[in-house]
Amino acid sequence: MSKRAALREHARIMEDVNRRRGSVAPAYKGQTFSEVTELWRKAIAPNLSPSTTRQRESYLRAHVLPRFAGHAVQSFGVHDIQQFATDLHRSLSRKTVLNILGTIFTILDYARRCGIPVPQVTFKDLALGSDSRTSSVPFFTRDQAKQIVAAAKEPYRTIFAVAWSTGMRAGEILALTRDDLDFERKTIRVNKSSDDKTREIRQPKTRNSVASLPMPSALEASLRNYIEHHWQRNDMGLLFPSRAGTLPRRRESIVEYALKPILRKLGIPGKGTGLHAFRHGLATELAEASVPLTVLQQQLRHADVKTTLRVYAHAIPESQRVAMEHASLSIGTVVPIGTASRG
Repeated sequence: MSKRAALREHARIMEDVNRRRGSVAPAYKGQTFSEVTELWRKAIAPNLSPSTTRQRESYLRAHVLPRFAGHAVQSFGVHDIQQFATDLHRSLSRKTVLNILGTIFTILDYARRCGIPVPQVTFKDLALGSDSRTSSVPFFTRDQAKQIVAAAKEPYRTIFAVAWSTGMRAGEILALTRDDLDFERKTIRVNKSSDDKTREIRQPKTRNSVASLPMPSALEASLRNYIEHHWQRNDMGLLFPSRAGTLPRRRESIVEYALKPILRKLGIPGKGTGLHAFRHGLATELAEASVPLTVLQQQLRHADVKTTLRVYAHAIPESQRVAMEHASLSIGTVVPIGTASRG
């Protein structure tokens, strides 16, 4: 047994002994979870994107702090977090539970790096089960995307064209500037993102999100036409500025006032559908075209290949359909087993 495994087993045994005795390890000054959370808020949270900070603060406020605010971080054990995860899973999706646990682990990891003794508990130590509440993710087919783009007016026509042709996230599209377009090399530079709520332009979701994406010929033509006939210069150089030209457009406004009316007009289901449906639609189209996994991951800029694999998991490649059609039996008249047809 390794030293790490031995320490973990020792911590588990002592935790169980203390629990049976009805005693809990006391929290040293400055080492309750709420106190460590405050350290994290001051030192780490300002460096994160506003959307990430809002999400983690929501998890802390609604789930984590009500349960662990006065908990001593040195007494966080497998049982405590496992039971917490099990309780959450009764009413929340597996993905949400993972995000909540990730928030806890992020704060505990910072405490550990600050020299505060914290037991080593990871996702591998927990049984998180499957997710029976997983719902299908809305996405547009290629034909639907083509109809949507054709029915849209500028600047939405070009916004939707960029969304489908590149798979960029909404915030990345709305943060694009004229200088991000390289018509000579036929590339689009992705290196920033507009926050949904504040419209502040910051670094994109992850390091992997920074990239130069290919500019297909059809998209090049759309962008050239948009810049020549519809784009207006603005101080920030934004490709899709607000009407006043001082901020990026709001994603919610684009969805509510441009995308949804078009979906209703075309008879395309719009429940829970937003700009991300273009990205997921492109991913599905590429997966069904049997594009290599590495190419799909690069285009979508997923930090973890597991995220890309989930696209392959739900999209049945067309090549697989064709193969199964060839392999299937062409059955005419069914002859009962043990009998022979006459003639």
